[in-house]
Amino acid sequence: MHDNKHESKCIKNIIDTISHRLHPLTSSVDDNLVGVEARMQHLISDLQIGLDGVLMIGIWGVGGGGKTTLASCFYDEISIKFDGCCSVKNIREESSNKDGLERLQEKILYGVLKQKQVEVGRVEEGRHMIRDRLQHKKVLIVLDDVDKVEHLEELAGSRDWYGEGSRIIITTRDAHVLTGHKVDVIHNITLLNNDEAMKLFCKHAPRGHICIEDYEQLSKDVVSYAGGLPLALRVLGRFLCDKEINEWRSALDRLKEIPETDILDKLKISFDGLKPVERELFLDIACFFRRAPSWYASEYIMKILDACGFHPVIGIKVLVQKALITISAYGDFDMHDLVQEMAQYIVRGEHPNNPEKHSRVWKKEDVLNMCYGCNNGNR
Repeated sequence: MHDNKHESKCIKNIIDTISHRLHPLTSSVDDNLVGVEARMQHLISDLQIGLDGVLMIGIWGVGGGGKTTLASCFYDEISIKFDGCCSVKNIREESSNKDGLERLQEKILYGVLKQKQVEVGRVEEGRHMIRDRLQHKKVLIVLDDVDKVEHLEELAGSRDWYGEGSRIIITTRDAHVLTGHKVDVIHNITLLNNDEAMKLFCKHAPRGHICIEDYEQLSKDVVSYAGGLPLALRVLGRFLCDKEINEWRSALDRLKEIPETDILDKLKISFDGLKPVERELFLDIACFFRRAPSWYASEYIMKILDACGFHPVIGIKVLVQKALITISAYGDFDMHDLVQEMAQYIVRGEHPNNPEKHSRVWKKEDVLNMCYGCNNGNR
């Protein structure tokens, strides 16, 4: 009897593997989701669908980069292969509500079991309920926008909460959430290349694909500004879709001074999650030390930041984990153009045209104007 069970299990694994190869997971991806199909292919091997064991997979990257979209597409494609499945979105926001974690635990139980509404009185009770009811089921659970390790402990728990073959997918903009929970694989979301970015922009801005030379160049300018960030391409495309050519030019000029709030607010979530000292460190890097000149050795920059009381060794690690900055092989600081724009917009605050009231001044012309004003007795 035992041999028969083992044999049937092996046959099932073989069938699942062949089926998976014959029917790739990208068959029903929405045509409007540009670039998702290629990114799904990169992630598919990490998920190891059809194999035993319980895997926790993290999808990490900058806000607006397409983490939720990628996870949702995978959920739609592979959910049929599991005994039960559930996708829980907006965990960062939902968990901040009263009894937020308990309600999220209820969503997981109800989503997977498809029974009448489950009631969780306490978080600890919810942990036991998830483990007791799911540990013999092959489940797929997507936990979207997680920003605290503690929340993963209460919602995802450990691998022995789930049956063989289960997959837990977690999206976050903080890599520490994933390493702290010891997920099996961290998948870094990649932004769109130029061709993909143009295609996505044109889907939302019909003017962008009309064969008119001026519109074509303006579309390239918008795509360059967005820097491959899907959120920015969608927001700008929808805004410009019914505008005339002179309005496109005006909008691009305005963006140089005033970022689009829908983009800014999404990126600012990561900034808002920093400690005060980390915020100051990030703003200094964004205003002064991004792609610093070659004579600015990284050791020298670190000494400056340390002298400011920013404790940069640990602080920079946090900024990297939150996808706010990157560090090159030579130790140089870099970041997405729109992340830097967001930082400088924060610094300008309520006085965008009065640098004397800014906490930092980085433009040469502003410094000269301030010095000239002081020499003339102005304040």
